[in-house]
Amino acid sequence: MLSSSSRFSLRPFFSIFPNFYSQLPYKFNHPNFLTKPIFNNHKLLCANLSFSALNHDELPEKENERDYASASGIGFLHLMEQRGVRANSQTFLWLLDDCLNSGSSFSDGLKLHGKIMKMGFVDEVILCERLLEFYLAFGDLNCAVKVFDEMPVRTLSCWNRIFHKLVVERLMGRVPGLFLRMMEERVEPDEKTFAVVLRGCSGNVVPFRFVEQIHAMIVTRGFESSRFICNPLIDLYFKNGFMNSAKKVFKNLKARDSVSWVAMISGLSQNGYEEEAMLLFCQMHTSGICPTPYIFSSVLSACTKVEFFKLGKQLHGLVLKQGFSSKTCVCNTLVTLYSRSGNLISAGQVFNSMSQRDRVSYNSLISGLAQQGYSDRALALFKKMHLDCQKPDCVTIASLLSACASSAAFLSGKQFHSYAIKAGMTSDTIVEGSLLDLYVKCSDIKAAHDFFLASETENVVMWNMMLVAYGQLDNLNELFEIFTQMQIEGIVPNQFTYPSILKTCATLGALDLGEQIHTQIHAQSCLSGYSDDLSIGNALVSLYARCGKVREAYFAFDQIFAKDNISWNSLISGFAQSGHFEEALNIFSQMNKAGLEVNSFTFGSAVSAAANVANCNSLLSDAEIRQKDPTEIIHSEKLAIAFGLLSLSSSTPIYVFKNLRVCGDCHNWIKHVSEISDRVIIVRDSYRFHHFKVGICSCNDYW
Repeated sequence: MLSSSSRFSLRPFFSIFPNFYSQLPYKFNHPNFLTKPIFNNHKLLCANLSFSALNHDELPEKENERDYASASGIGFLHLMEQRGVRANSQTFLWLLDDCLNSGSSFSDGLKLHGKIMKMGFVDEVILCERLLEFYLAFGDLNCAVKVFDEMPVRTLSCWNRIFHKLVVERLMGRVPGLFLRMMEERVEPDEKTFAVVLRGCSGNVVPFRFVEQIHAMIVTRGFESSRFICNPLIDLYFKNGFMNSAKKVFKNLKARDSVSWVAMISGLSQNGYEEEAMLLFCQMHTSGICPTPYIFSSVLSACTKVEFFKLGKQLHGLVLKQGFSSKTCVCNTLVTLYSRSGNLISAGQVFNSMSQRDRVSYNSLISGLAQQGYSDRALALFKKMHLDCQKPDCVTIASLLSACASSAAFLSGKQFHSYAIKAGMTSDTIVEGSLLDLYVKCSDIKAAHDFFLASETENVVMWNMMLVAYGQLDNLNELFEIFTQMQIEGIVPNQFTYPSILKTCATLGALDLGEQIHTQIHAQSCLSGYSDDLSIGNALVSLYARCGKVREAYFAFDQIFAKDNISWNSLISGFAQSGHFEEALNIFSQMNKAGLEVNSFTFGSAVSAAANVANCNSLLSDAEIRQKDPTEIIHSEKLAIAFGLLSLSSSTPIYVFKNLRVCGDCHNWIKHVSEISDRVIIVRDSYRFHHFKVGICSCNDYW
């Protein structure tokens, strides 16, 4: 009999595998169990621990405790092999558990996997499950999928783990196919399976039939009232455009939580049902459900889209009352709301009050400043964004390029173009459009054309920009060539394509080409509904009126269902420019009787017509003349050109950007200046580009 002083302690083993010790029966879990060894013919039996032949005489107590205490994972396995003990599947299971729980190195797990394969335990389902868990825990999805594919039997928990990992890694495209494979193997899904599969499908555009099949399976298995499943199902329906199905799921969901309301309100807002989203928010609020920051963010976005700015301001008060004014997602939508409404003071106040600003915060305010014409402030805010260590994205660069285009900050725009190239953003559709817009608005048509040819993006927006560019240059040949090439390449014109061409035809008096375009519009109206488009109707009125086709102009005017000021302006200015002054004054009189607002452009056209029929005094009283804004008669372009002549070198073209239409007096003056000074002067007014060189303008005195 061995003396108590030579006992072999099991404590080091259980310190490595504590879970095993806690699961032992009571008699083995007793404190004395660790101090009382179990002997059988001088062999230590470790309570069915698969150590069948550990000779106690060969294991001094201190050395044994030190070896086992320091060994773990693959080291423990090597120690067993040195003692001549063969590991079984249970041994590997414990060792893999140790790798997962103790944070061992990934290489130890790989070595254990190799040992498992070498010893022929790859068909053990429980070992495969643990290997799958190991690889997923260490983020090696490829090895995890390989283990999963080679499993003899794939249990439901394995499927759920793979689905979850694919969603976490944002590999949603593999989820639908994997789910169909699961169904083919007749594995019965549970609530967790449906929830994660629905979240995986939400990242893809999936066929309606596929979604319906999943929904039917949910209903047949009795999960139709589960919020855990119905919330992602609502989101999936909305993201694929199935609004009625989403509403039906929400209606049948009796126990709704905040996630359910967020899914519905955001889904309605994102699919163009903003007013319905706001009504649903009111219903939720009156029913006593406390809104969350995400709900406020969704409904504020809806208010911004439909320009319900007063309601958005009221919601801001509710946000303050609920204590969500420090939430970044809510503040971002408030900044966007106030920026779009033109209330940049409130937008700036919300922005400055934010304790944590992210990239969206800066993008919201930069975009708002650029859209409202505060380009300098937008560029200054970008510098602050850089100091705040916020990295700009495609939206940031696109907004800044738009700001540069609006303020004619061509040099800054080229710098942002360089940044976009370095950051790999030039392939983004929004950035490409903004870059092309920059070069077009800054009158660098050659650079714009080169950029257009180099672009691999095939969308109608890029083609429309080039049509506008050549239209502003009055280059009808290039414009028609672009339009022809556009049709050859199968790019379908939209409601913005035709007004660009018609506007150029009206400016140059190209009636024949304009009539051909009108015929094409009429042919496509049955398919596209362009006959009811206001911008196309106004462009046709301007074409026929400026070309002196009175009957056709009136016919096109009468075809417009909802006329706006531009419709009346197009008819008045067109008749005035084509010499039909009496017609212009007659339309102006009708416009006044209708109570429509007369702007400076309409007023100028009417004055021009009245002057030609010696009827200017009957049109306007002296008191009305004195009430006109003095800035409407100040020739600011003359001052700008004079400054350019004094400050720029003789080889540098002079660029002038004007927000009003250039008058005839200034136009003639600039022609003489360009001839006398031998300078190239480029003037962009509210209507077109004028390239002056040696006393000749690109518009041929017709604008």
